[in-house]
Amino acid sequence: MSQMRQSSSKVLTDVVEKISLTTSLPMVTGIVAEAARALSGADGATFVLRDGDKCFYADEDAISPLWKGKRFPLDACISGWSMKHRQVVVIQDIYQDERIPHDAYRPTFVKSLCMVPIRAENPVGAIGNYWANGYCPTEEEIKLLQVLANSAAIALENLQLKQSVLEQSQLAESFIGLEKNFVNAIHTLAHDLKNPLSTMLLFAELLQVNLMDRLDERLNGYINSILRTGQQANTQIKKMLSMYSVVNKNLEKEKVNLSLIFQEISEQLQAAQPSRKVELEIEPDLTTYADPALIRLALENLISNAFKYTSKKEIARIQFKKFDENTISSTFLIEDNGDGFDSALGQNLFRPLVRLHEDTEFPGTGLGLASVARILELHGGAIRAEGQKSIGAKFYLSLPIGSA
Repeated sequence: MSQMRQSSSKVLTDVVEKISLTTSLPMVTGIVAEAARALSGADGATFVLRDGDKCFYADEDAISPLWKGKRFPLDACISGWSMKHRQVVVIQDIYQDERIPHDAYRPTFVKSLCMVPIRAENPVGAIGNYWANGYCPTEEEIKLLQVLANSAAIALENLQLKQSVLEQSQLAESFIGLEKNFVNAIHTLAHDLKNPLSTMLLFAELLQVNLMDRLDERLNGYINSILRTGQQANTQIKKMLSMYSVVNKNLEKEKVNLSLIFQEISEQLQAAQPSRKVELEIEPDLTTYADPALIRLALENLISNAFKYTSKKEIARIQFKKFDENTISSTFLIEDNGDGFDSALGQNLFRPLVRLHEDTEFPGTGLGLASVARILELHGGAIRAEGQKSIGAKFYLSLPIGSA
């Protein structure tokens, strides 16, 4: 039994981490259906979405086909019954239950089932688990499936919220401009916080399910997962609050030494990754007139990106120097030999929530560079980017000369 619990716990741990990185509905449904079958030891599992007055069988993982891609009336499905009554349904013999549409089940292998609604209040779907032979899931198996359903609900809500914010951001850019984009980006606070904080709650549920008198390796793993997620949440909060301050802060300009700030931030990042080989080339005494707090925030975002996107290089090379100067402005260059990007997409980098890399490659929020662009705009400057895939990236920061 302990081996089974450990296996189930690993399945849940993996699925929570996977769906926190998903960017599409098919990814969520596929991951959850596979996990449901593994958790319950079922011969098949389905991911059902509520589509108005219909049940849409969005995905499945089974020994033979069930109903993937089909829609049935809500009142004619046991998944619909589970959603409408907000209850878990366990049926050991489907042909002895009048709620089951027997004709729809006869071509399948199903003998027993368990249906778990996704979200307790106003369910948006259900997870179905099916067995070819008579079976009644244990209370612990049902609890684990409910934890999985809660995780699925969070993932669905995050996808919906992110899509809504992206649509608003694109619409805003067409007639209001950058200011509205940043207001929309602030609204993503719910998206950025809900997933990691809810994940922590899910892990807490797992600890409750598997409560023991002492911390074994498995429970210690949960605690480590909670800590990792907590750190992620803190990072997201910091980014969002920083963006809010960018929009609302009054500039207090003074002469700042960009070279010293660049050196300090780089040393902090190197200290956190002592095993990495990073070659820094920083031109000394590069100065400008700027708000110290905001310009540091901009450099933190840019340097952190340089460190992140060079992480797969054997030797990372990061350079900071003056690129150009005229009577109006100075232009500074930050260059790295990291993963790079297609230069044709460079300007998209500075729009909120737009990312050119998948989270599975390089995690991120799509907000850091947007805040950099806003900071430079507030200073009367600008930023542009050039890149080559797998070769590196260049960021050009232009700032007005003088304190005016």
